[in-house]
Amino acid sequence: MNPGQRERRREPIAFRVAAVVGWLLCVTALFLVPWIEPREAELTWPELGVPMWWATAAVLTAQAVVLWFASRGPVKALSLVVAVSLPLASLGTWDLYSLTSLPTAIGVYVVVLSAEYRRLRFILPTVVIVSAGAYTVAGRPGEDLAALTVQAMVQAAALVAIPAAVAAVVRARRDVRSAGAREHDALMREQEARVESAVARERTALARELHDIAAHHMSGIALMAAAIERQIDAAPAKAKGGARAIGDQSRLVLEDLRRLVGLLREGDQAEMSVYTLSTIPELVDGSAADVELQVHRGRWPELGTGIGPLGQLVAYRMVQESLANAVRHAPSAPCAVVIDDREEAALEVRVHNAPSSSAPTARAPGFGLRGMAERAELVGATLAYGPSLDGGWDVELRVPREATSVEEVRP
Repeated sequence: MNPGQRERRREPIAFRVAAVVGWLLCVTALFLVPWIEPREAELTWPELGVPMWWATAAVLTAQAVVLWFASRGPVKALSLVVAVSLPLASLGTWDLYSLTSLPTAIGVYVVVLSAEYRRLRFILPTVVIVSAGAYTVAGRPGEDLAALTVQAMVQAAALVAIPAAVAAVVRARRDVRSAGAREHDALMREQEARVESAVARERTALARELHDIAAHHMSGIALMAAAIERQIDAAPAKAKGGARAIGDQSRLVLEDLRRLVGLLREGDQAEMSVYTLSTIPELVDGSAADVELQVHRGRWPELGTGIGPLGQLVAYRMVQESLANAVRHAPSAPCAVVIDDREEAALEVRVHNAPSSSAPTARAPGFGLRGMAERAELVGATLAYGPSLDGGWDVELRVPREATSVEEVRP
């Protein structure tokens, strides 16, 4: 609950306290004024216990009761407070009628503080006019009518303007605090949404990394395990070599997992190196598929000049996933990995696997291609894939170079 809401919840109690305090002040004045003022002051003030005194006390009590429930309908309450005081004005007792000014001022304060602004444009001028007329009617006998009217107008305007101004200031400050609290809540919700979005992106990136690691290495391990099963009796030496290869692949899986965990743990001492284009030959050598690597160097001093670390990681993961898919879907087909670094605008990486002579094992659809496309989009690269003319499968990634890096090495 913001400060503005807390203040609104406390308003009914404050209004009731004001109604009780106002009634006590007016009744106390009704008792004490005759004793304070000298007899020659010519006050139109009744003696204690006479009908006029009781009528005035009744009017003040009725106004207090109306103000007690003012929070339920501020505009109606102010109208009733003014209406209840009119019979007292008709008796021509200016001094007694002046006692009703305090309840009326409290009613004006309540209306300005809690009513809608559009309703104030009607009720406040009406109160000024009615109160001025009542003061004029309650004027002392023998006074000049013009002077009495001016005095009544000034008193009625002050009766409405002063509490309205105070209430307007209080309401403005309350609205400012409420707006600040709402803005703070909105900023907190926006921050929470950003955090949730960042967490979702990190989860997606982690899922891609885990998929790439597991799909590449586990596919090779499964393929080598199947080969060992066939070779263990017919070719024990080859089976031992395959077992060693499985061990190597298992160690690579552990190293990749340690690297991933090291990136996630703050201050972890695990291996935190990043895959680049220069590590693709190691990836090709460790693949379970029959892979041929072709690297076309350009005029750049280093392979992948102008390609940032993230772009090189995207290229590495694309080759890794493509080889894993080749092992999974076309285990007997040869593959070709081509890194073309000759073009000035971009680097191209292509993976082509020839058609397989054996039918692929039925598997559930994965997320490899989707992950490659999402990675390419992150670095502004373009990814294309589909069947090739010879019946195989092609995957091509085009990673744009950074203009500043190209300018630095351009002759």
